[in-house]
Amino acid sequence: MADATSSTPSAAAAALSTAKAFSAHPGAAKTPSKVDAAAEDFEAVFLTQMVQTMFEGLGEDGPLGGGSTGSDAYRSMLADQYGRSIAASGGVGLAAHVRSELLALQTGTATP
Repeated sequence: MADATSSTPSAAAAALSTAKAFSAHPGAAKTPSKVDAAAEDFEAVFLTQMVQTMFEGLGEDGPLGGGSTGSDAYRSMLADQYGRSIAASGGVGLAAHVRSELLALQTGTATP
């Protein structure tokens, strides 16, 4: 019994050091804050609008062609997914600016 209790603190210490090492890893997944999520959502909406504008110049050929009402709905959904995907993978840098402005507004350091 004495052997099991003496190993418990060392096991706990090892688990704690492993948890610290994992959380300090730059690749560790972090939960985004509400500000980060709002900034990324804003960038996704912006990019979706840009992609939809690009789709307007396309003809009726291709997998989403045909000129039917359904193809317009699918193009809209595809543009939305493209916008979200681009924003989630780093986007064009708009989210970083939106984030800094939101934080400045919260702290009261925003310039008018």
